[in-house]
Amino acid sequence: MKRLAIAAALVTTVTVAGGAMSLVVWRRTRPPTPGKRSHRELSGAPYPLQPAGRRMGATGGNPRILGPRREPRALRRLAEWVPAAPAAPVTRVLAYLWAAPLSVAGLLVGLASGARPVLREGVLLFPEARGLSGLVLRARHYDATAIGHVVIATKDPSPALLAHELVHVRHAERFGAAFAPLYAGLWLVYGYARHPMERAARLGGRRAAQAPD
Repeated sequence: MKRLAIAAALVTTVTVAGGAMSLVVWRRTRPPTPGKRSHRELSGAPYPLQPAGRRMGATGGNPRILGPRREPRALRRLAEWVPAAPAAPVTRVLAYLWAAPLSVAGLLVGLASGARPVLREGVLLFPEARGLSGLVLRARHYDATAIGHVVIATKDPSPALLAHELVHVRHAERFGAAFAPLYAGLWLVYGYARHPMERAARLGGRRAAQAPD
């Protein structure tokens, strides 16, 4: 019985390890075979390739990322989707109400930053975040974060950085409170740099940076 228990434990360990490897093995960047693309370029930005292990900023660094050759069509479209702000007054009100649970959480995080909030682009912005919120953002090397219709930033955000966060605001407007578990679930599989919603946000930030003044 003892030998059977040991054998069962070994089989379980190998199975779990194999399942984990199947989730993360595509994250490695291997040199492409000459004349053949072994990975699909997820962002399509005309920049040199970024090693997978380096940390990605919201608008800084290199936004071109290598990903798997195959990705579900829905997630690929999500990564290319930069939603527009609601245009009609009624839809704007509904968007604020739909994202309200997230916005309440964002307001609490913003108040913990010790920053004075300002209204900008239809969101409550907490620039120059300090306190606990600022400490967490800097520890994670993030310039800003969006929670519902609240944006907390470690500095006064540039137009490109704010555009990046506004894409997440639009996500919250579309998905409501479901945005939080959806984002977390995709993060567990993709990580931050390859996250479909982060790729969409970087696309929005680049568009703002390239827009004429």
